[in-house]
Amino acid sequence: MRYFNYLTADEEKALFYLPPNSFHNHSHKDILAHSVGAALYMPATRRTFAEDIAFGKIEGLVSVVLDLEDAVGDNEVHAAEESLIGQMNQIAHWMEVGIVSAENLPLIFIRVRSVNQLNYVLERLEEHVALLTGIVFPKFTVENGEDYFQVLENYNDEKSASAPILYGLPILESASIIYKESRTFTLLAINEIITNFKDLVLNIRIGATDFSSLFGLRRSQDRTIYDIAPIRDCVADIINMFGRMEASNVISGPVWEYFPTKGLLNEVMLDKENGLIGKTIIHPTHIKPVQTLYAVTHEEYTDAISILKNSHGDLGVMKSVYGNKMNEFKPHFNWAKRILLRSQVYGVLHEQQTFDGLLTGPNRAYV
Repeated sequence: MRYFNYLTADEEKALFYLPPNSFHNHSHKDILAHSVGAALYMPATRRTFAEDIAFGKIEGLVSVVLDLEDAVGDNEVHAAEESLIGQMNQIAHWMEVGIVSAENLPLIFIRVRSVNQLNYVLERLEEHVALLTGIVFPKFTVENGEDYFQVLENYNDEKSASAPILYGLPILESASIIYKESRTFTLLAINEIITNFKDLVLNIRIGATDFSSLFGLRRSQDRTIYDIAPIRDCVADIINMFGRMEASNVISGPVWEYFPTKGLLNEVMLDKENGLIGKTIIHPTHIKPVQTLYAVTHEEYTDAISILKNSHGDLGVMKSVYGNKMNEFKPHFNWAKRILLRSQVYGVLHEQQTFDGLLTGPNRAYV
């Protein structure tokens, strides 16, 4: 799988200075953490998700979350579980008979409701768990966090050597995190769990919808989550706790819940400015806008290369290749490393290309 695989060879050549690299669920953890990108949520009750995933019916789809939690009614849980197991088995069958190639599958995640359900799903899927990249843990708390990761650790200890590592993606969205008086203690305790199971944490996700509901708030479709003061305040503390370079965590941006994309584009830009990579989305039309904004510009790439190349030299600062800024080698070193990692997944645009060019392509209109 690779980003922007819907482009023709000529389009890709015209747009990219360095094209995106391919990846799969056996890829290195750092690559996978950045590859989650625009994660499209699908209810596990969706009858056609196996076909949508296996046969590329959603253009640009690179990562998908099959939801057993909020997208499924309480009276539909058993039906959703059966749908999930049956359709995952169908994908595995198509692969076994050569109809579907593993290289063309998106990254597949499952969002479960509880630790008990996680155990049940893993038991029912058996060897077909190897089709998955990770499990999304909703409402991740101090009380349930270690139990979730212990299940994952047990699975990974017992899986076959050829099966990929199964990762966890905790969602921070509980009241004890958003409420000011308990936030610091809760984040410190969660950080201890994250640190203890660091090798199994793919990325950390932020559940802004649940946060907002505790205050009776909802951002408008032309605004961003950063315009909601208590949510912005909490996101800042989450970044402060988990976004430090020594922690080397990847934090994903909150879900975008509207169909129009104007506010989405603004929010993704602000996500990036705050070091967040990845976005939970609820509609296929969101895939391309989100992915596009993660592509690395030629200016960013040349700055990053210059900084890393000169970071151990005699100079401490140098004018950028574009001549519009000063690059300080030590202060900008960590930023440069992140840019190069992102460039491997999303590619580097040609000097004359912008995000708008990638959205429309030289020969196609974005819809």
